[in-house]
Amino acid sequence: MLLYEAGEALRFDELSARVGSSGILRVMHQMGMISAKGLPKRRASPIQASSSAWVRAPAGGLLRCFKEVGEGVEAGTLLASVTDPFGEVEQPITAPAPGIILGRAMMPVINEGDACYHIAATSIDPLVRMARLAADLEADPMFDEDEIL
Repeated sequence: MLLYEAGEALRFDELSARVGSSGILRVMHQMGMISAKGLPKRRASPIQASSSAWVRAPAGGLLRCFKEVGEGVEAGTLLASVTDPFGEVEQPITAPAPGIILGRAMMPVINEGDACYHIAATSIDPLVRMARLAADLEADPMFDEDEIL
């Protein structure tokens, strides 16, 4: 069984669907289940992560995010800040190590200890890799607008 998790709950995300379907087809081909005919071309090499971890909120309040999913970060990069409702007390949330952002909290209200950012640890320059991967995926849309209507 293959389990692919991506995107946001209750939302359609074409890029996540495209990444998942092409990845599953490549795995099936590698296992000898399907032929290579019709497989999407892969231009960017995969990114391998040694581990991943969640960065948690230092306090409760309003979460203001500065980085998005797919962005590469260096250790110490400012990811977000948590403020009180009046914006008088602000606590920064920084990346503990270099990596790629896999996920982030979407709700603006956060409690102390809640997961804010999920970061995959990688030694590869994430900025270059993610830009190339995004360009490859956006160049080959999954659906034609006429098919959706």
